[in-house]
Amino acid sequence: MSSLTENEIRRIAEMAVRQLEGHATPANVEKVVKSALNRLDGGAPKTERMKRVPGGTHAGGRIIITAFGANSIGILAGLTSELAALRCDIVDLSQKIMQEFFTIMILVDSQASEFPFETIKQRMVEKGESFNLKVIVQHEDIFKTMHRV
Repeated sequence: MSSLTENEIRRIAEMAVRQLEGHATPANVEKVVKSALNRLDGGAPKTERMKRVPGGTHAGGRIIITAFGANSIGILAGLTSELAALRCDIVDLSQKIMQEFFTIMILVDSQASEFPFETIKQRMVEKGESFNLKVIVQHEDIFKTMHRV
């Protein structure tokens, strides 16, 4: 079974409850969550799985960063500069500015980074807060699992 944090498992369970709607019994939720975790552990080819290190953290792999809030000058430069400082490679990026609202989704490869996931997550959230943005940082495998549930 995956070395997921309690928070990650809770989010998968919440997605399962929403998907099951009126059929969300404890047994059904458990079945959907177990299925998602099994896909997470065995569904992807070994080359695409993140390397796991003791304590449930991940080293390397791909991360999805989503940020949104009021638009202001320097957001893109601030977020991408922080990723460069963390030695994370931007694989893909999509941003949209709708009137005064800013949204961005960044796919990042953290393979070359010496920083653990939790440090990357903390620093990106702090950088986003400096621009009054809400930032969500997830492992790609968790993101995919949550959207398959």
